[in-house]
Amino acid sequence: MTGTEDLEQFIHRQENAVRKYQRLFKLAEFVILTLAIYTVLLLVNMENAFGLVRALELYADKSYDVASLTISFSTIALLLISIGISLIITLLLYRREKNTSVILLAEEKYPVLKERLRTAYDNRNLNNVIINDLIYSVLETTKEIHSSAFLDKKKLKVIFILLIFTTSALGIVIYSDFRTDITPEGMKEVIDNIPGIPDNGDTPEDYFPSDGDGNEAGKENITGEPVVVVVEGEEVDLSIPPGSESGFTPTGQEDETQPEFKPSSSYEVGQMTAPAYREELPEGYEPIIKSYFEELTR
Repeated sequence: MTGTEDLEQFIHRQENAVRKYQRLFKLAEFVILTLAIYTVLLLVNMENAFGLVRALELYADKSYDVASLTISFSTIALLLISIGISLIITLLLYRREKNTSVILLAEEKYPVLKERLRTAYDNRNLNNVIINDLIYSVLETTKEIHSSAFLDKKKLKVIFILLIFTTSALGIVIYSDFRTDITPEGMKEVIDNIPGIPDNGDTPEDYFPSDGDGNEAGKENITGEPVVVVVEGEEVDLSIPPGSESGFTPTGQEDETQPEFKPSSSYEVGQMTAPAYREELPEGYEPIIKSYFEELTR
């Protein structure tokens, strides 16, 4: 293998290492943004916003079994929203990213290669004594250079700290169920105006016509949409089908025949002395007590 091939292999290997580190940094930043956005959504009670949207009202209280875990629809939806927002922000941050020059980066980290590495690589296709000697001297220096030297350790520390912080913050919010006073009810008008989301402004008058005095017009909404309410994630139809009350209309032909009863046998009404009448009475008071109870039985 010639010195030119060795030099090209070195540059190619370091370029792959730098791209790998950059991808890892982007992934870490994406995860940090997702965790931070999800934490903020929980703090402002956005899991309650799905019940305000008619198209999602049916699913607001549903849960799904994933492996041995039970995950609610609101958790999945908030996580997807967080991922989407984080993805958009990450793409915007790196939309004008320029490729990092490994040669310039190596010369910055190793001043002994300054100008020499660049000159040797630009003239690698030339074959003369001066260029060959330069390439070999550069290769001798690059033997001590490892791919880990191109890892931005300061940026790695910052990302590691932010990852720990966002993970801890999310864990505290979930474990303590801490929430702010901000609720999605205050943003209902904004949610209703989002394009693509059906209007949630239906009122009972849309289903039960009124005669203007607050009373129903007496007509059933047969051709309109059924009246439904959501109970534990399930739609319950409350509309009354035509003629369902016909069985409760009085006809005036009720059976007036009185049932026959057999009277029970009568017994003579008599008087019975109370057991206390036979108890031993205090000496000297028998006549008074007897007269008292005789008065009570009259």
